[in-house]
Amino acid sequence: MSEYERTDRRVPWRKANPEAYAELKRTQGVIGHSSVLMVLSLSLIGTSLTLGYLHWPGWLETSARLGASGAAVGCGAVGLWRLVRTLLRSVRAAIRMRRRGVEGMAQGATVEESVPETAPAAESS
Repeated sequence: MSEYERTDRRVPWRKANPEAYAELKRTQGVIGHSSVLMVLSLSLIGTSLTLGYLHWPGWLETSARLGASGAAVGCGAVGLWRLVRTLLRSVRAAIRMRRRGVEGMAQGATVEESVPETAPAAESS
């Protein structure tokens, strides 16, 4: 019997589901990192657009714009890829947790059903 069962207190969700809590923390970290990459991408797009107002030689302006645009696309793609991959992992973790919960409930029901059957047999002996 655990401490929570003895004191009739509710078990905190993060202690009852440590795997799901760890997955949630990882997801939050990746979402934060992806957000930073998306903001960097927008900043690089703004830089690329601003370079047109500078009066540089044509080849230098073109090279700088292409570099900034390429970096913006790269940062955006990496950020979006990480975000989508993490969200898919979180959905799979939630499905796994539900399946384990259903299996645990089914196993608990069989244990509860088998306990009363064995108790009368022990009393009659």
